[in-house]
Amino acid sequence: MKRYRKIIILSVLFVSGSFMSELMGYDFYEIDEIMNTAIADSAWPGGVLIIGRNGENIYEKAYGFHTYDKKVPTRPDDIFDLASITKVMSTTSAIMSLYDKGIIDLDEYVHKYIPEFRGQSDESTAIKRKTTLRHLLTHTSGIPAYKNYNHDVYTPDQIIEDILSLDFRAEPGTRYEYSCLGFITLGELVKRVSGLSLDEYVQVNIFEPLNMNYTQYNPPIVWLPRIAPTEYSEKDQNFIRGRVHDGVAAGLAGVSGNAGLFSTAPDMAIFAKMMLKKGQYKGVRIFKPETVELFTHRANIMENNSRCLGWDSPQGISSAGIYAGQNSFGHTGFTGTSFWMDPDNQVYVILLTNAVHPNRDFKDPAYFEWRQLVHSKAYEAMGLTEKNPETRWRGRWQDPAIRDQYKKQSLWKRIIK
Repeated sequence: MKRYRKIIILSVLFVSGSFMSELMGYDFYEIDEIMNTAIADSAWPGGVLIIGRNGENIYEKAYGFHTYDKKVPTRPDDIFDLASITKVMSTTSAIMSLYDKGIIDLDEYVHKYIPEFRGQSDESTAIKRKTTLRHLLTHTSGIPAYKNYNHDVYTPDQIIEDILSLDFRAEPGTRYEYSCLGFITLGELVKRVSGLSLDEYVQVNIFEPLNMNYTQYNPPIVWLPRIAPTEYSEKDQNFIRGRVHDGVAAGLAGVSGNAGLFSTAPDMAIFAKMMLKKGQYKGVRIFKPETVELFTHRANIMENNSRCLGWDSPQGISSAGIYAGQNSFGHTGFTGTSFWMDPDNQVYVILLTNAVHPNRDFKDPAYFEWRQLVHSKAYEAMGLTEKNPETRWRGRWQDPAIRDQYKKQSLWKRIIK
């Protein structure tokens, strides 16, 4: 009798798990196939994926290995260099917090907070003095995109001094150019107005209140075994691991407005839940609801531009996939990270990889192609297939037969057969 009881219990568990998930529209077999095929296609050596809906992580899994030699398996709580996701989780969050507190005005001129924000001549200074915080947040200030610095020559203070004195490429508000230097400027602004360095400010005001215990700049050495390595460094004759991959951020001692933040997918899921609950998580208020609304909707400074304040929104061949709602917001990171939240469907998708390993040449085009497919198929697994009219498939996935080849027959159909 006990034997039959065990069989019944096991059958119930099987039905309530696999079968019921399909009845609810959640079947992640295809996601597994796609993630593993992406690894075989050298899109990334390993990664962690979290799919969440209605405030719960409904799928969480690690794939592959830290490196292509397959010695260290990727684990769900591994730590990744977020690269430019720093711009939103750290810098934009700090700006949102300061705005909430009435300390800064988004339409105030940057030079009011940073007097050294000027050009190389009176003419260029006059142009720069028209720059507001809103311009920097939307990459429409006119500041150059990037600049390399010799770390043996420039100290962190000298790098900041140089960035603040650069001439602009265009009048503020007239041209879109994605700029790391603009967000480094915002990081410096946070320091000037709060009296805390950027890493200190977000740790005290954002990450610690949310118990995001594995999110910080310059992670401690004890975390090293859990950190996915990024690119090979000719200078170090080794892979970059546990320190920021971005060159300018490295020159700023690892703390920068454009890059430098490390985190885990579970920590990022906490942040996503907070944002989708309009700035609150488990009774802790991080942002006012109206501030979340303001920063996560398109700024419309330039026509047909996808940028919100700090955040991005789905448009074209977006990394968010083709089903993310029109009010979705998110960001990506150069190392191989993507993070999207969808208030319309109460969905969040977090894909963390080290796609620049062993070097950045491995990324294009495989990483960009598989990233879009993963985000799109996450929605299909939940039965959310209303296409965002502003998005489109990348060329590789135009043919439904190609993008749907990883599907399986439903469990119900297999039982009927």
